[in-house]
Amino acid sequence: MKYLSKVIDETLRIRTNIFSIFREAKNETYLNGYQIPQGWKVLVWTSAVHMDPEIYPNPKEFLLSIWNDFIPKAGAFLPFSTGSSTCPRADLAKLEVTIFLHYFLLNYKLVQLNPGGPVNYFPSLDPADNCLAKIIKIR
Repeated sequence: MKYLSKVIDETLRIRTNIFSIFREAKNETYLNGYQIPQGWKVLVWTSAVHMDPEIYPNPKEFLLSIWNDFIPKAGAFLPFSTGSSTCPRADLAKLEVTIFLHYFLLNYKLVQLNPGGPVNYFPSLDPADNCLAKIIKIR
């Protein structure tokens, strides 16, 4: 189950389910030379955080090894938002996905119906046919 947990975390990092997060600047601050006045809305682009090479080495690669003894700092792993806006069911959602995948992968096989099919690249990388597949029971 530790391996599956790493797969889920890495999948959530690479393909986060939250496109962006809005926050309000509590105080006037400067970021990279730009003034952000108090009260302004600030957009956090989650993909930019998850693809930051200073946080995740080789961020475009699907690497389970980064989750070996790695505990992300606050604000560095945002699939369920962060702070007071964190999804209250985040742990339950990850547990449900883990249980589902465990039983699904032990009992079924997926066969992609259109391997090498067309891909949409915006807003995120997705198969144009929604990755149609046949599910085959193996037990």
